[in-house]
Amino acid sequence: MTLENKNFFSNYPSAKYSWLKSGGKISHLYKIYNLFDLKKLFSDNHIKEKSLLVIGNLSNTLIKDKGFRGTGIKLSGDFSNVQINNDHMLVGAAVLDNYFSKLCYKKGISGYEFLYTIPGSIGGNIFMNAGCYNQEIKDKLISVIYYDVNENNVYEKKINELQFHYRKGFQKSNTIILYGKFKITSGDQKNIKKLMQEYEAIRNQTQPKKANCCGSIFKNPINKSAWKLIKSSIDESFYEGPIKLSKLHSNFFENDPNISANSIDLFISKIQDRVKEKHQILLERELRIVD
Repeated sequence: MTLENKNFFSNYPSAKYSWLKSGGKISHLYKIYNLFDLKKLFSDNHIKEKSLLVIGNLSNTLIKDKGFRGTGIKLSGDFSNVQINNDHMLVGAAVLDNYFSKLCYKKGISGYEFLYTIPGSIGGNIFMNAGCYNQEIKDKLISVIYYDVNENNVYEKKINELQFHYRKGFQKSNTIILYGKFKITSGDQKNIKKLMQEYEAIRNQTQPKKANCCGSIFKNPINKSAWKLIKSSIDESFYEGPIKLSKLHSNFFENDPNISANSIDLFISKIQDRVKEKHQILLERELRIVD
């Protein structure tokens, strides 16, 4: 049994929606509006047995040119909502960071100002433990609510039961993050707004704007900045052409649209080679590349 046509997209063009404006097609993408949709879809063993790819805002995922031929999932509907309770917020995985940050400001809830400048979704944040300005999503989480594909059931894990690290969050195989339960801390709206504006100003001064950009390409090695390692290892040719780094920040792309994802992957490898040759450090990708 499969979902209705309105839920199914054949050969979904990831390049059209990706922040990099690049990427192969997803052969079978299912838009999931509620838990009923999810359980109905994975009651089909044929679908359950295929490779699984969950996409959010496509701000940190690049699908290689050959595309993805498994089961693609994009959450929407019920998973786009925020429920504010007395002692926690229940936030759907499809909620965008910027929207959530602004909602917290309106409700006088502090601690989520840093999300204002992150172009992802809550599910993606939890998956990779996203963060900036010395803050990470794990610091705000109470628990993660997820769907287990194999068991066709929903579970909840408290943050102290999970092993979150720098840019590595909830990545249990064959699962789909549905919600995060988040802490509530009251704050002064003027102070919250001021901090959001400060973060936005920093971003505008240090990162490219209106570019085909996915955020940071590489993770920062311990006690080092990836952009400094890159800048000191490459020549001017890396800042020119259809695939190029930003002169404003060497750990960000400023690509032309409709660039081959495979070419971007090769360009990333070339940067890694240069940094390793110069500093004996292998940079680890922050950008998720799907083969």
